[in-house]
Amino acid sequence: MKGTEVFVGGLARTTTESKIHEVFSSCGEIVEIRLIKDQIGNPKGFCFVRFATKYAADKALKEKSGYVLDGKKIGVRPSVEQDTLFLGNLNKGWSDEEFESIVRQVFPDVVSVELAMIGDVQPGQKQRNRGFAFVKFSSHADRSSGSWF
Repeated sequence: MKGTEVFVGGLARTTTESKIHEVFSSCGEIVEIRLIKDQIGNPKGFCFVRFATKYAADKALKEKSGYVLDGKKIGVRPSVEQDTLFLGNLNKGWSDEEFESIVRQVFPDVVSVELAMIGDVQPGQKQRNRGFAFVKFSSHADRSSGSWF
């Protein structure tokens, strides 16, 4: 349901999901916490908290922005739920089929993969892509999972 997720920024790198749950559970039932981490598993200092109701998310926005957690003042904003991911600086030699195969290995349930192709190809030349693509997911949460490239 739209409006049930908040973005929490300014977290200390030592903040855990259990601490986030402890702070935000007073706002309402928490469905999911996604603490975003780098490639080696270290927290990046932000997360997404999804509540069961829009009322709980609104309460978190009002009551928890500016809250001090693990010595840092956190910011809480509405999550902008995007279901499409832009990917740039791609290998220009990949065909549509090759790129879609790579994407589906990591995200098997994507809705669509659109690799931007160069329009005019001279006779005898291989079709090349423009180095970017859009990958559409069924939801924002699906887009946020997985790590690759």
